[in-house]
Amino acid sequence: MPMLQGNSTASAACMEHQVLEHIKQALRVTIHWQAPAVSMPRKLSSLQFTIKSFQRHLERVISIEEEGGYMNEVIDAKPYFQDRIERLEKDHGRFRARLRTLMPELNDIKEWEEPRFEQVCDELRQLLDDVDRHDWREVELLQESLLMDDGGEG
Repeated sequence: MPMLQGNSTASAACMEHQVLEHIKQALRVTIHWQAPAVSMPRKLSSLQFTIKSFQRHLERVISIEEEGGYMNEVIDAKPYFQDRIERLEKDHGRFRARLRTLMPELNDIKEWEEPRFEQVCDELRQLLDDVDRHDWREVELLQESLLMDDGGEG
């Protein structure tokens, strides 16, 4: 039965990654919202709403990965990937710390602080790009762990 649990974890991780991807796209659309009819307070409000969803879903994905997730299976199968997995886990801590900084900044912006607002938007863009790079490295690691043949067969 461990396989069933493993499939369930992988399925949950896949679903959460898909949801997170949609939320990242929503954040990007909101950050790049340039229509003249959209006022900065309205854009700010939309970002505040969407970033909360992003934080919740990013935390779910991270929890699945860290708490008995599929990375443990990678370490068991390919112990020499340990360093790469640890780097990915350190990214998780950095993402959490950045969100703990960005969330209050975003919530404290006043409607007349447009330069500050643009600076926070730039930081959000950078965070999203970093999460994308992290996801790419994670997928690459998973593919290598599943496809790489360690030999040993005659």
